[in-house]
Amino acid sequence: MAFFRGIAYTQATFRLIYRPRWQQLAASPGEMMRVSGNGSGPFDFGGGNERRSDQFRRGRRPGQKVRGTLVKWVSESMAWVLIDGHHLLAHLQTRPPEGAQLLFLIVRLDPDIVLRELSGVPGTGNPVGDGIAAAKSFESARTLFENRLRRHATDLADTAILHRPARFISLLTGDDALFAAYTDALACANQINRLLAQEQGMISYQPWLTPRSRRQLTHLRRSGRSSNGLREVVMECETLALGLVRFEFLQKGTNIGYRVKLQRPAVAAPLKNLLRNMVPASSGVRSQCLGVTRLPANEHGGLLAALLFTNRT
Repeated sequence: MAFFRGIAYTQATFRLIYRPRWQQLAASPGEMMRVSGNGSGPFDFGGGNERRSDQFRRGRRPGQKVRGTLVKWVSESMAWVLIDGHHLLAHLQTRPPEGAQLLFLIVRLDPDIVLRELSGVPGTGNPVGDGIAAAKSFESARTLFENRLRRHATDLADTAILHRPARFISLLTGDDALFAAYTDALACANQINRLLAQEQGMISYQPWLTPRSRRQLTHLRRSGRSSNGLREVVMECETLALGLVRFEFLQKGTNIGYRVKLQRPAVAAPLKNLLRNMVPASSGVRSQCLGVTRLPANEHGGLLAALLFTNRT
């Protein structure tokens, strides 16, 4: 799959408490819920919580991980966190920057919804701790690189997909800061690959594939090719309109079949633009879309969470 070949390398606890109350919180943006640091008492929140709590529970179970984005700090220890469209006022013991990706463990869903922020210390020999530390380092390095790449996004997106890797390398060689940020992201991705079991395959960071999106990640599954000659590659990214987008590719020879899973399958135009950039219309490749479905709620944590933390304790 030529257009996938890239650069080869390449416990703070808080509760989310839903109770049948309708008191509106002051200065609350949109739909929101209250999160506490220790769950030691009642908390008020905006109306409609019973419906939203059911939405949050749907498709989830204790032990799963969910990803959230820190939106804004409001005090020394309180911050707005966005998890799957829910704005949560959270008490955090860590101090990540705004825009940081956080990982939470679902402790329980009934009668209250209890989430635990996962944080790790590298080099302890604990798989979960090492995985969390590596994931956070990669997320931070990737975000820094995305911010530097943003001014080149249109240039890259307007370049034909088959010629985009060369254009990307040209941009790197012409900008020392961009090059340094990318090599840092690659080093962090390498650290994650060292933590993965052999049968899990490897990850790759290929931002030229979807230059207008965020959080691109490619996963090449075990050994790259199965016994019947099929090559399996999963690519995910995030867009404002569609949320998390996952492409699951199967390649055999010059034939490529792919499925698309969307976190928010609301509008078609952004998906069409992504497909136009992802799957090249070249004489040597025949591609076929095998379906577009909703990304299950238990996969909203993203590829990293699935690879690093599934079946680990």
